[in-house]
Amino acid sequence: MASPSFAPESLSGRRIPLAEIDSVVCARLGPTRGLGNSQPACFNRQVAMYLAARVGRWSTKIIGRFYNGRDHSTVCHGIQRIEASRETDPELDALLADLKRRLGVINEDGALDANDIAAVSKITLAPEELAALAELVAVRVVDLLTSDPRRARDFRGAS
Repeated sequence: MASPSFAPESLSGRRIPLAEIDSVVCARLGPTRGLGNSQPACFNRQVAMYLAARVGRWSTKIIGRFYNGRDHSTVCHGIQRIEASRETDPELDALLADLKRRLGVINEDGALDANDIAAVSKITLAPEELAALAELVAVRVVDLLTSDPRRARDFRGAS
């Protein structure tokens, strides 16, 4: 028996296809595919790789294969460059927010959608906010377990 997923449905929802991520980046920045490491295709590709890994939740091996058979370490390097630049470059951060909005990851009002796991994991809460959130989660879990006996059985690990 497969173990139940404890992630909210929105987190375990559809994975954004690599082709869709690539087309959104191409429409906003320009081509992501070029010969060698020509600029700006290299930067555009790194942005697309970052989004594919962090938003689309694709593995570096699959992302590399999608981008003309690049090695997973090349993908890791691109992701790391975007992450490092993002912290010091507000324009890049705004660009990524715009691309996420175009992919449907961020709502029109700028609020994060639950699919952006990397961004959601960086949110810090005050102790009272954390306690309130924990209480909401506990109430939700109890509601789910009491509303469906099969879920309770799965949760306990019984067959």
